[in-house]
Amino acid sequence: MPVIVKVTRFNTVLNADARRHYSPAIATLFALAPDMMKRKIAEANVQQGFMLSAVLQLCRDFPRTKILCVGSYEDTAYESLLKIGVRVDGMDPNVNGIDLEQFIHLNPEKKGTYDVVFSTSVLEHVANDEAFVADVASLMAPAGFGIFTCDFKNTWTSDEPVPQADYRFYRSDDLSVRLLRAMPHCRLFDEPNWGEFEPDFEYEGCSYGFATFTVQRQGDS
Repeated sequence: MPVIVKVTRFNTVLNADARRHYSPAIATLFALAPDMMKRKIAEANVQQGFMLSAVLQLCRDFPRTKILCVGSYEDTAYESLLKIGVRVDGMDPNVNGIDLEQFIHLNPEKKGTYDVVFSTSVLEHVANDEAFVADVASLMAPAGFGIFTCDFKNTWTSDEPVPQADYRFYRSDDLSVRLLRAMPHCRLFDEPNWGEFEPDFEYEGCSYGFATFTVQRQGDS
């Protein structure tokens, strides 16, 4: 089992302080998935370091915990969890040939069964992100968790550029209002501090950063 880095806030910005905090988790990723990590942008690995730490912290009841990674292709947290013997289902159009909507259609029995559904740096690449998070919520068991990371810029407006593969940058109101509203019976797992955001990452001429978005499903009554 790798060294577990304690997640002190599950709804936060991933900045230089976070990179230092999650450096032991990032080192674990390099140890367990070295070839894959060599293909990554170093400053962006904080997302995977957070994700590995968050999944391990929220789901200690292995191997009974049911976990799904949405967007498992080249996901180093997913690969590392498998390497340490954690049972994780993975789905990705590049692996399974199906998207999340098709996965649910083909596996209706999996709805409401996962203790954790996690998705690293996928939201910004999804055209209909509200439908995407609603599908994630449908897969979560009562008291289960949905954990996301995303490209984030709290001052972004739709007339500003984004990287070619992105549909958008996220703002705090996107996460706390728009997406949360699309996830029935879910609430933010803890108090966010997204307002403390400052851009610290440059890619394709855009200055932005990363944020985490973690929700817990309540009872359906």
